[in-house]
Amino acid sequence: MRDVLKAIRATAARTPERIAITDQFGAMSYGALDQAIASACAALSLSPRVIGLLMPRDHSHIVTDLALAALGRTIVPLPDFFSVGQWRHMVIDAGIEAVVTTAAGRARLAELDVPTLVPPPDAVADAWPDLSPSRRIIYTSGTTGAPKGVVLEENAMTASLSGLEMAAEASPEDVHLSVLPFSLLLEQLAGLLLPLKLGARIHIVASPQQAPQEAEQQDATTSVLVPELLAAWVQWLRHSGRRAPQSLRFVAVGGAPVGEELAQSAWEMGLPVHEGYGLSECCSVVAVNRPGQRRPGTVGQPLAGVNVSIDDGEIIVHGPTVMAGYLGGVAANGLWRTGDCGQIQSDGTLVVLGRKDDVIVTANGRNVHPEWIEPMIRADAAIRTCALIAGDGGIKAVLIPAPPIDASSTDWLARLQALTQTAPAYARPTEVAILSAAQAQANALFTPDGRPRRRRIAQFLKEAEMSLYETLVADTTRDRQSFLAIPLISQAVSEGVDASLYLAFLNSAYHHVRYTVPLLETALAACGPDDAALAEGLRDYIAEEIGHDEWILNDINALGGDVEVCRRARPPLAVRVLVATAFHLIAEEGPYSLLGMVHVLEGMSVALAIKAADCIRARVGGDDSAGFTYLTSHGGLDVGHVEGFARLLDVIDSPERRRTIIAATKDFYALYADVFRSLALRPTEVSHAA
Repeated sequence: MRDVLKAIRATAARTPERIAITDQFGAMSYGALDQAIASACAALSLSPRVIGLLMPRDHSHIVTDLALAALGRTIVPLPDFFSVGQWRHMVIDAGIEAVVTTAAGRARLAELDVPTLVPPPDAVADAWPDLSPSRRIIYTSGTTGAPKGVVLEENAMTASLSGLEMAAEASPEDVHLSVLPFSLLLEQLAGLLLPLKLGARIHIVASPQQAPQEAEQQDATTSVLVPELLAAWVQWLRHSGRRAPQSLRFVAVGGAPVGEELAQSAWEMGLPVHEGYGLSECCSVVAVNRPGQRRPGTVGQPLAGVNVSIDDGEIIVHGPTVMAGYLGGVAANGLWRTGDCGQIQSDGTLVVLGRKDDVIVTANGRNVHPEWIEPMIRADAAIRTCALIAGDGGIKAVLIPAPPIDASSTDWLARLQALTQTAPAYARPTEVAILSAAQAQANALFTPDGRPRRRRIAQFLKEAEMSLYETLVADTTRDRQSFLAIPLISQAVSEGVDASLYLAFLNSAYHHVRYTVPLLETALAACGPDDAALAEGLRDYIAEEIGHDEWILNDINALGGDVEVCRRARPPLAVRVLVATAFHLIAEEGPYSLLGMVHVLEGMSVALAIKAADCIRARVGGDDSAGFTYLTSHGGLDVGHVEGFARLLDVIDSPERRRTIIAATKDFYALYADVFRSLALRPTEVSHAA
């Protein structure tokens, strides 16, 4: 970074009027950029060592980023497309002490417990600080799990920039069309730092959809794209009957396989596509096709100084661009096993076959790399994106059609067979699943740069085939098993309990059952216009639950307990926590959360109540019903309630509401378990007759 900063200063001193950045707000010269960096350094001079960055995609982001680098900070870009939960993970994991942002960004960060810094717009300073080495922590969204922090020291980024400069034949006369988010390391290096190091101009497009028009208007020479944006550009050129501007000489495409058909279409439209390959752990670019030396079907040769080898089919990267390591992990020591499969051709170019973990093994034992077939499918303009996963003995293609395609009127399997006709029969899809873009986005089925999260996609499709009730039961199996393993529960359904402990249970049950109707009424009042099915179900529950607390009092009286003492008693702590949590969740997370409590109490009643009643009655003695009305009647009634509950869940199609119900169910299993554990610890606190 210090090399880039020194180069900016040199260009500003030599030709201050030379344009450095253009965006929707106008132009910034190198002289103005030099002064803006100095002013930002003065404004941020007291900023902490580890600093987050959340700025708009315009010149202010570049100025702030460079200023923090000049101050020698550890910079952690917060991707705009990450969720608040992912940001929270980053803040904790990286130890971010403050986030530099804008007033609008401060509002978005309000849920995080982290200070924010908004540099004053009128800060003015001319002097730069003494330059200090900086480092950068890049969080990758990955294909599974929480984002990981990739630690990149300054020397790795410097080596990567040198390799990129040679590979792209970059020059001061370039006009780089910046399309990708600045938080992506690929754009940070190739799209921002490299042009500024050379004294070239960066043009920041207002939105990716405007890239084709702005490339023409600005006489752009270079750009970096992901395959989805390349496909959109090709489609725009087709529909408009135009060709890409002749000024374009080098368009690097990475992040996912391009596909030979899409690349060929791009070249035919005048887009000089050069496929590349890399990953954040290796400073984003490992190999790329060079101008005049492109080899279709490959990702070109490794950057200068980067060595690539193949070990048991896996791509291994050695060299100065390898990260220091994951944050909190072991050092990489200049070597990285990528997890990608590949081959090195006789001319030194690299062919990437796909993720090692993603290989699909078909019923006839053939191995298929999804990234071999997916580009063939993405070449169809009717398909926005796709992912291949293992099917029932074959390969399932998961498609997201491009609007305004009518998915139901298309024979997708036949279409896929035609698109993949150059592949052998065993590698062609045998099944198709259609998803909407909204489903993919809501469930984060693809990474922001378009890579499929295959395990998540497979799980999503599996759950889609199950009813919500089946999903709820499956997702809370461990919670239910933990509840049933409580010694008091096991004893009650196998050998019963004595009268004292049974009375303690009834006293405890009274104090949460008497709140059942008030809780249902509170949830009903919280229902909105879109919650008609839930509201109807709650009204039915209310009508059926009225008076159940009196059944318990009748049982207490039949067993010789003191009903009035029970009425006046302070509820046990575990019961108070159970009920209070139910009210809290309704207020904070909405009425659907109460269904978690309904599922636990009624489901466990069906599973345990009648069996426990029989065992306890045999141990306590007495006639067939006195003292056991609540258990026997409630257990029988709840069979019907559970069936109605399952029908109610099946009409809830909102992923957010489904997550709310499942999370609440887990909470209530734990809280209801505490009620029984407290009974075992305090069996003498019962209401006996005087």
